[in-house]
Amino acid sequence: MSFLRVLWSEILLLPLVGTHRFLLRLRAPLSSIEAQRTERVLATARLFLGSCALFAVLLDPTEPREYSEQAYLLLIFYLLYCLVVLLFLRLRQESTREFRVGVHAVDIVWAGFITLFTAGPASPFFVFFVFVLLAAAYRWGFPGALLTAAAAILVLFLESIPAIWPVYIGQYLETRFHLNRYVLLGTYLFVMAVLLGYVAEAEKLLRSETSAIGRIMRKTQEETTLARTIHVISDEVLRIFGSNQGLFLMRETATDRVFLWEATRKGEGHDVRLRTSEVEDPRRDVYFFVPAAHSLRVEKKTGWKGGGYFEILALNTKGKRLSEVPADAPKQFHDSHPFRSFLCVSFTSGGEWSGRFFILDPSKDADGEEGLGFFQALLFQLTPAVYSVYLLGRIRTRIGAKERTRVARELHDGPIQSLIALEMRVEVLRRHAERDSVRAEEIGRVQHFLRQEVLDLRELMQRIKPLDVGAKQLLGFLSELVDRFQRETGISARFLPELEVISLPPRACREVARILQEALVNVRKHSSAKNVIVRFASQNGRYRLEIDDDGRGFDFSGRYNQAQLDAIQKGPMVIKERVRSIGGELVIESAPGKGVRLEIEFPAQLYG
Repeated sequence: MSFLRVLWSEILLLPLVGTHRFLLRLRAPLSSIEAQRTERVLATARLFLGSCALFAVLLDPTEPREYSEQAYLLLIFYLLYCLVVLLFLRLRQESTREFRVGVHAVDIVWAGFITLFTAGPASPFFVFFVFVLLAAAYRWGFPGALLTAAAAILVLFLESIPAIWPVYIGQYLETRFHLNRYVLLGTYLFVMAVLLGYVAEAEKLLRSETSAIGRIMRKTQEETTLARTIHVISDEVLRIFGSNQGLFLMRETATDRVFLWEATRKGEGHDVRLRTSEVEDPRRDVYFFVPAAHSLRVEKKTGWKGGGYFEILALNTKGKRLSEVPADAPKQFHDSHPFRSFLCVSFTSGGEWSGRFFILDPSKDADGEEGLGFFQALLFQLTPAVYSVYLLGRIRTRIGAKERTRVARELHDGPIQSLIALEMRVEVLRRHAERDSVRAEEIGRVQHFLRQEVLDLRELMQRIKPLDVGAKQLLGFLSELVDRFQRETGISARFLPELEVISLPPRACREVARILQEALVNVRKHSSAKNVIVRFASQNGRYRLEIDDDGRGFDFSGRYNQAQLDAIQKGPMVIKERVRSIGGELVIESAPGKGVRLEIEFPAQLYG
């Protein structure tokens, strides 16, 4: 019974029930180059088969006994036809769909025609029908083989009805052709079509899956950032599985932090939007629920009394189905992300990070054990690519940090020390020239210029020097930054933190420090301020950094958000770019002659 059930579900119902693999091939049709290569292979096989048929007749001239001259002529013309088709395909870079269908129709008619003149059902050239089925399966898979079998059976059926033919042909058919013989041959053709179609379909589906994996791999190799790589993978995976929502979770082993990339799209053909957030500890069980199987397929069911339950299919790392899986595990997940069904595959790489990839509500053709198995194989191939991008980003960061450290050290040991020495020499000259007020004033201006250049170089050195600032060090670093600014410039500056604990990834901490650095540089260079106040606070899951000064202000008056600043092309460009990089919002309140307030708000949950 199990064999019959497999036969029924896997073979006989394949063209009627759109499985994931079948529709995957439809979503990724053959390229024109691949289709042309297929036609060239079939043209070569057709010529070889025709040559063998003519050679067989020449070896035994007594066969066929009747219409032998017509059979010889038909085979010769067929060989010429095969040669013309092959030459045409060799000369052309691609062929049209109509051409392929036309050639296939000629093959079907030829098979019926040659058997008509060579003993009918007992014809030795019945092999041409087999070639037609093989060609259909090779071109179009299971459906094409079945349709071709139907056409071939129809041709044989017409040959078994003498009444529809001219009298002299009808008499010939009536003496040699029998309906029951054709029924048996038709059955052979149908069974052969099923077998050839099934094998060809499996080959095409495997090629489709390999093509899909290769396409995604090529796209990931073009990306250099982790976020863009995940965006590309999510876009392709959602398109293949016919889903509009995917969740990519990654847990960093060293920091035990979990980040979520939520990919959504409005529907088929729309672009995917990616949103990043950090998953706090209380919510991690929502995504890393039991069963801790490698791959899961979960579907929400309704009980006969109206109650709901979850039907779970689990696979191990080798794709083998697991038994005794608890059926109530993903309730919290369903509450956070309502679904009809979902596919989930776990991954790990390098011992540095692990995670899960969810596909919510995949299309019916992509759902089920077969879809889950393909998703598992797909992610198995893509995980090393994601890990490579992850490592590449870390390597680039470290290389850049080392190079910036070297440049900063050379600035400190070279130009800065030389300028300081020169400024001291100028100070000596200024003291000697105090009696000459004009010369002393000119030397004073040179000395002031040198001091400003030293400050500029020190600020540049601080900006290019890599920052190793985490959440625990951020408040201390900002406080030291403000204190150093006051010492070096003489401008009164105070740092007023309104929080004690910070939960930010290292990248966000570095950006916050750079924003404050840039803001203080602008105060020194452009504002002529005497007082600066820096505040740092947290409220409603967002951080807020404020920098107030009592300087001359910008050349505009009022309160402007980032979009308005972009529209009027005002505001500090570097600060605006850094605020965008952490998903924040910049607001500037300016009053000419009365000072400036910079307000930077950004989310607490960021990927570092």
